[in-house]
Amino acid sequence: MFNFNTQPRKFSFQGEITVPGDKSIAHRAIIFGALANGVTQISNFMYADDLAVTVRIFKELGAKIHTEISNKDMIIKGIDHQLKPLDHPLQIDNVGTLRSLLFGVLASSPNQYEVIGGDYLQKRPTSHLVSLLQEMGASYQQTTENALPMRITGSNDLQGITYHQDISNAQIKSSLILAGIYANSETRIIRKLPTRNHTEVLANYFGADIEVKPDIIVVHPGHSQLEGQSLIIPGDFSSAAMYIVGALLSDGSEITLPGVGLNKTRIGLLNVAKQMGAHIFLNQHSINSVEPFGDLIIKSQKLHGTTISAQQVPFIIDEIPLIALMASQANGRTVIDGIHDVYLQISDRLINMRTELAKLGIIMQVHEDQIVINGNQEINVKDDVDSHNDHRIAMMLCIASILTETPFKIKNIEAIDVSYPGFIADLNKVLVAK
Repeated sequence: MFNFNTQPRKFSFQGEITVPGDKSIAHRAIIFGALANGVTQISNFMYADDLAVTVRIFKELGAKIHTEISNKDMIIKGIDHQLKPLDHPLQIDNVGTLRSLLFGVLASSPNQYEVIGGDYLQKRPTSHLVSLLQEMGASYQQTTENALPMRITGSNDLQGITYHQDISNAQIKSSLILAGIYANSETRIIRKLPTRNHTEVLANYFGADIEVKPDIIVVHPGHSQLEGQSLIIPGDFSSAAMYIVGALLSDGSEITLPGVGLNKTRIGLLNVAKQMGAHIFLNQHSINSVEPFGDLIIKSQKLHGTTISAQQVPFIIDEIPLIALMASQANGRTVIDGIHDVYLQISDRLINMRTELAKLGIIMQVHEDQIVINGNQEINVKDDVDSHNDHRIAMMLCIASILTETPFKIKNIEAIDVSYPGFIADLNKVLVAK
């Protein structure tokens, strides 16, 4: 456990910072590159803890993966879906995204695998996803009363299913897509609400045939041989969001964020900030690339409260702690409606967010379907805070510390390494003491 002592002063944001490559895209690029035939080259790869686990797992399953950490490049020689049999468990630690995606990958392999995880994932239920993949023809057996370990035996005779989404969950959708690519009949996902689309975008880029409409996704069979590709991973918007919110809230700030990913299903916080009155300059460079990206210029400005609809919620799932902080400093009240599906997925994060912000004097109401935050709350440090080993909460608390002259301690700061190992060093590059 590592603690971080914040500074006894306020700061503004000045200058330019390039955020690391997008973690969500990188997870999927590794997986598709490993499953494909031929060589995949990935540029702007960021070797965070979560991604290191994904790399290790697919090396164990037979892919050859070489990483040039100094220039952020990765080369993958794929296995053309010929997963290597193993006589030991696949240890995925606490990487929740990998768990869902891996379950879908293993569904189409006739080998038997055991998947084990860390304490956090052992407590997170998988029954809903497992029942869907079993319906397709794979076998999943819990070896304890917990969600993990799980013994998985896939099938090379998977049958597609029609799934009417009862919760808006991008990871369940992605898992079904990964299984459906290798099924013998169509998989149809009737969408409750649109969610992040990195899986279907990258799957089609590697050669799958996935039809995406506003209310349905259809995974067509017969295109199961993926081919290696080259791609540049744009800057991670969730990492950029830390600087966006910090600069908006800290007087006298102006910061440039070059090369940030601008996928429409990821930039929900940007749209919320605009609803709250923010004017953010956007210079988009790559509308026609695999994943769009561009430069953002953010200046400090006063915001006002807003109502965030249920349709927006799937696109802000990682940024809710930041939005809560932003709303607490705006004029008026902010309401986030329709969070039921998100609450089912990340209830721990929402509860911990409320607990830790309360230690800074920021009060909010968190219900199973709504969050209410009153604005113009003064940061009044009452106690040291804890990340609860959640990287999003850890980074949000770092941003909160910049808005107060009262120092406090952030416990378990190492959680940041899950997604952005150099965050504090990068943050210090653009902070100017007031």
